[in-house]
Amino acid sequence: MKMIEVVAAIIERDGKILLAQRPAHSDQAGLWEFAGGKVEPDESQRQALVRELREELGIEAAVGEYVASHQREVSGRIIHLHAWHVPDFHGTLQAHEHQALVWCSPEEALQYPLAPADIPLLEAFMALRAARPAD
Repeated sequence: MKMIEVVAAIIERDGKILLAQRPAHSDQAGLWEFAGGKVEPDESQRQALVRELREELGIEAAVGEYVASHQREVSGRIIHLHAWHVPDFHGTLQAHEHQALVWCSPEEALQYPLAPADIPLLEAFMALRAARPAD
């Protein structure tokens, strides 16, 4: 079975995270996800994430800490999804490949119809945030 390496960005600003809605013509249409995409050969996860966020959202991302990975079988392929925290970016967000973007708290994100592969990544992010010492 073919394995595909994919990266996802948990973009955070002012305590809220960015969700992107998959377009109507795509697999899992209408579901909400973290922006990101496939890791190309000879590309690190961080490099892939910076490239994907530039392509999908028109931003230059500052990739922070690794959050978690999750593996899922989809349409006869194994998707190995790696989430990274993006605490900062430059540029104006544009939905080049999604039908909508929304900022919400991580807890509010659980109320959205999320892509199933992103749910464990969101839960891992919430656990990491809860474990962080207060500023």
